[in-house]
Amino acid sequence: MLLLERASELLEENRLREAEFMFKQVLKQNPKNGKALFGLGRICMRLEQYDNAIYYLKRACEHLPKMLDPLYALADAFVAVGSPVDAKTVLEYTLSVARHNAQAHYHLGQFYLDYGFIDNARNVFEAGLACPHSGITVFMIHELIKLTEGDKLNEYLALLDTLDADLENPRLHIVTHYAKANAHEKLANIDAAFSHYQQANTAQHALCDFHTSAMQPFFDYLKSSFNAAYFAKPADKVKATFTPVFIVGLPRTGSTLLEQMLIQHSQVGSMGESTVISDDIVPYLSMRNEAPFPDCTKTLSTSMLDHCRNLYVDEIKRHRVAEEAVINKLPANFQNIGLIYKMFPDARFIHMTREFLPNAWSVYSNHFAEDEPYFCSLQEYQLYSDMTDDVMAHFKAMLPRNIHTMSYEKLLEEPEREIRKALNFMYQKYEPECMEFYKSHKVVSTLSKAQVRKPLNTAPLVNWKKFEAQITKELALPNSH
Repeated sequence: MLLLERASELLEENRLREAEFMFKQVLKQNPKNGKALFGLGRICMRLEQYDNAIYYLKRACEHLPKMLDPLYALADAFVAVGSPVDAKTVLEYTLSVARHNAQAHYHLGQFYLDYGFIDNARNVFEAGLACPHSGITVFMIHELIKLTEGDKLNEYLALLDTLDADLENPRLHIVTHYAKANAHEKLANIDAAFSHYQQANTAQHALCDFHTSAMQPFFDYLKSSFNAAYFAKPADKVKATFTPVFIVGLPRTGSTLLEQMLIQHSQVGSMGESTVISDDIVPYLSMRNEAPFPDCTKTLSTSMLDHCRNLYVDEIKRHRVAEEAVINKLPANFQNIGLIYKMFPDARFIHMTREFLPNAWSVYSNHFAEDEPYFCSLQEYQLYSDMTDDVMAHFKAMLPRNIHTMSYEKLLEEPEREIRKALNFMYQKYEPECMEFYKSHKVVSTLSKAQVRKPLNTAPLVNWKKFEAQITKELALPNSH
C-alpha cells in the first residue's frame, strides 16, 4: 500500500517515470490492482501514448467497477485516437450505471456537444439537473442556458439563485455570473445581463497574476528578433508532403467557423488548436541553444530544423490527419510565425480579423477557463488587440506572400467568395461541401461548438450593439493597468 501511495504522489508531482516504475512494481505483486492500472493509464495519457493508455484503462475499469474516473479517462483516450464511437459507448455505459451522478451526465453531454448532437446534449444536461446538486450542476445550467430560448430561462435563473448561496468556490461564482448574464441577455434584460458579465469578469480578473501591459516588452522583442535580416537568410528547401496552414489572430474572430468550413473539403484536415510548437518544438530549441524563445531561434541548423519538422509531423500523425492541407488553428501561433517560416517556408497563414468592439464584447461575454487578464477586462483586451495587430503588421511586411487576411464580417456576408479565396491560398480548389459545415459531426471543442452547428447568419454582426453604451463607457474609464 505504501508503494501505491508513493506512486500516486509522484504522479501528482508529474514525476512520471518514477511513478511508472512504482506502479509497475505494484502490478508485479498484484496484476489486478486497479489503482495501479489506472495510474499507468493516466501516465500514458500525459505522455500521449494513447494506445497504451487504452490498454491500461480498460483493465483499470474491469478492476475498479465502482469508480467512474477510469471510464472518463478511457473515453478521453478513445477520442484521442480518433474513435469517438468507442468514447460514446463508454460514456453512455457510464451514465447507465451512474444515473444519479451529475458528473456522468456532464461528461456525456459535453461529448454530444463536441460532436454536434445538440438535442442529445440538451436532454442529458436537463436530466442531470435531477441529480443531487453540486458544482457541476452550475456548468450544466450554463450549457443549457446557451442552448435554450424563452421562459425556460427563468427556471434556470431561479435554480442558479438557489445554488449560489451554497457555492464556496469562487470559480463557480464566476461561472454562475456568466450563466445568469447569458440568460438575462436572451430575456432582453440588458442592464441585468451587463451587471452579471461585469461581476464575472471582475472576479476572474482578480485571479490573474499579471497585467497585459507586461507583455509589451516581449512583443517588441519578438519584432526585433524576427527582423528583415532574419528573413533574409536563405530558408531550407523543404519538400513537404502536406501544406501546413495556420489560422492565427485574436480569439473570437471566427477561427473555428473558418476551420469547420475548410475541413469539409476533401483535401483539408485539422489538428485543432495544437500547442506542439510551444510545448515541444520551442523547448527543444531552447534546450539545444540554451536560450529562451525567441533567442533560441537565432541559430537554426538544418539538422535542428529537421528535428522540429519531425516533431510537427509526429503531431499530425497523432491526430491522424492525412489530407493535403493541414490546419493548426491555435490563434496564439501568430507569435511563432518567424519560427514556423523557417520550418516550413511555404506555410500558409490565415489571419482572422474582426472589428474591435464586437470582438472585444465576444471575449468579455464568454467564459474562458484561463486566467488571462485580457479575457476579462475590456481595457486590457484593447491593449492586447493593439499589440497583436502590431505584431501581425510586422510579419505581413516581412512575409506578404505567406499571409492572407480574412475578415470575419466578410466571411459571414460573402462566405463562398471568402472560402474560395482561402482555398486558393491553400492551393486547393473550391468544393461546395464547405458551405454545409453545420451538418457535420466532426469534433469541435472550442467555445463556438454550438454556434458552428447552425447555418451562417449575420446576427453576430449586430448582437453586441445592445451593449454598445456599456462597452463604450467601460473603455472610457481610466486604465489602472
